[in-house]
Amino acid sequence: MSESHMENVKREFDNRRHQMSRVCKTIEVKESRLDTVLTNMIIDTEHNISWCPIYKAASSAWMIYFAALKNVLTDFTMDLIQRNRMQVSDIVRQKFRHDANLNKTYEKLSKTKRFLIVRHPLERLLSAYRDKLEHMQGREYYYKRFGRRIALKYRQSGDNATRLEPTFAEFLRFIAHEKYFDEHWAPYYRTCEPCELHYDYILKVETLDRDQNFLIQDTKLSNYLYEVKHPGNINPHGTTTRKTLDQYITGIPRSLLDQIYKIYENDYKLFNYSFI
Repeated sequence: MSESHMENVKREFDNRRHQMSRVCKTIEVKESRLDTVLTNMIIDTEHNISWCPIYKAASSAWMIYFAALKNVLTDFTMDLIQRNRMQVSDIVRQKFRHDANLNKTYEKLSKTKRFLIVRHPLERLLSAYRDKLEHMQGREYYYKRFGRRIALKYRQSGDNATRLEPTFAEFLRFIAHEKYFDEHWAPYYRTCEPCELHYDYILKVETLDRDQNFLIQDTKLSNYLYEVKHPGNINPHGTTTRKTLDQYITGIPRSLLDQIYKIYENDYKLFNYSFI
């Protein structure tokens, strides 16, 4: 990335941080989840970088990158990961173990550059739904834990749904009524406490390639990650995009979408996303 391009991206990153700071001043924090967030962070003091993983927001790719930073990726390991025989997140969390003393963990974190990756909140919900709940095959755990009950409890006569799995509308009704958050659809502000940890870099899925290139170059990680390849989208039914979202929300009542917006309102405002 050229110097002038780096400057342009840096200005946008600065704007994102300023937006987040402005919104943080308006948010009333009822309960800090900092201890939980700290245990979830990937902290790499050797390379001076820390990351708050948000599932369904480029988390698979960055788990691979952090595994590469620890020099634990081999062709054999990558093959197991691609065939879903091994979870790269398990490898990474084992290699980046936290100190039992959270004060020491916070001290280590404070000495590093911190980043997180976000995407449009409703698009992320759709990605989570399509990956975990839309199809039962290969996702029996999520069907048994969530899907079966969601379909039974939130299916309405007008849905015209005949499958055992819940529809996207039923999934949204479940979130709106129960406000139960699995790690794949928990709000960003609960997952990463951006108003307490003041992230240095805010990356967005919508501009991910450019944002990642900037981060890697700015933090001097390019020497370690230049050859790393990571599995692409592993959902056999395709990538979730804005176009996909437009298709799925067709026919979903605006009142339900309004409820979902209210639940994720802090995320929308913190990271400057429009409603639909």
